[in-house]
Amino acid sequence: MPRLREVGEFEAIRRLARRGVEAPGVVVGSGDDAAVMRLDPDRDLVATTDAFVEGRHWLAEWMTPAEVGARVALANLSDLAAMAAVPRWALVALAVRADQELDELVELERGLERVLGANGAAVVGGNLTAVAGESSITVTLLGDVERGRAWTRSGARPGDLIAVTGHPGRAGAALRLARERAAEARAAEWRELLDAWIRPESRVALAGALAATGGVTAAIDVSDGLIADLRHLAAASGVGLEMERLGADDPLLERAAAALGAGVDDFRMGPSDDYELLVALDPGRRESCELVVRAQGVPFTVIGTVTGDAGRLALARGVGRVPPEPKGYDHFRS
Repeated sequence: MPRLREVGEFEAIRRLARRGVEAPGVVVGSGDDAAVMRLDPDRDLVATTDAFVEGRHWLAEWMTPAEVGARVALANLSDLAAMAAVPRWALVALAVRADQELDELVELERGLERVLGANGAAVVGGNLTAVAGESSITVTLLGDVERGRAWTRSGARPGDLIAVTGHPGRAGAALRLARERAAEARAAEWRELLDAWIRPESRVALAGALAATGGVTAAIDVSDGLIADLRHLAAASGVGLEMERLGADDPLLERAAAALGAGVDDFRMGPSDDYELLVALDPGRRESCELVVRAQGVPFTVIGTVTGDAGRLALARGVGRVPPEPKGYDHFRS
């Protein structure tokens, strides 16, 4: 397979780029100096960006290039889901070594495009550059939402319920299992756990359905770790939280924790990029929210309530002890 140093920048771009992208709002796509998109005057623009660095955000020995691309896409989609936004357009910047195989890079790009496309977004441009060290991928994703209807972290009110989708902690447990027990982690019994880390699910459609109920008062995606993101939401809303539990009963996570000599809540409290939704709910609309979530087959667990005791995060007896400082992922301290 040819490497980038053999084919050069412009042939690589030709292979990577999709010309003449046909997607709503795209006037000029890839191939020009910049993309041109047409905005709906009745909607607000929502923008996010994420950079993934080789060895820190993905382990090449555990993910195919297509899975790396898909996971980068999911990280950005998760941010838009947390704002109840509809994904529209993406820009992709690749910084890779000259000895990178072009076919693998194309596979990565197609994996990214496939996941974005399944969620309504199209790649409309980007950049390709060379590095001497670790490769990185940066995606900027633009979306939109009905004017004035974006979710934020700051709307939670005393009396609201706190709920989370999926199974927080699984991604962190899978990463630790892969790093500490590589051979064991490849066994079939851990496939579902590894999927939570390697192949997380998009919550964009679920966010849209929840938004239609009008029951969500605040939201954040669980990308740093459940405790850290609970603290972020509470701080932004100026409220306190009383947690009865940190997730649904999860036999798979329990088995993983036992195999690693840890407790389930160690993974739920620690760094874990699960890409789930953490939301505050109007208790009067709990039933309608649970109905739409059940219709999509997504685990959804009410784990606590919002209080007026600003800044206080309390856990019920038996759940665990709140860390004195956030234990979520920190790029410069983790």
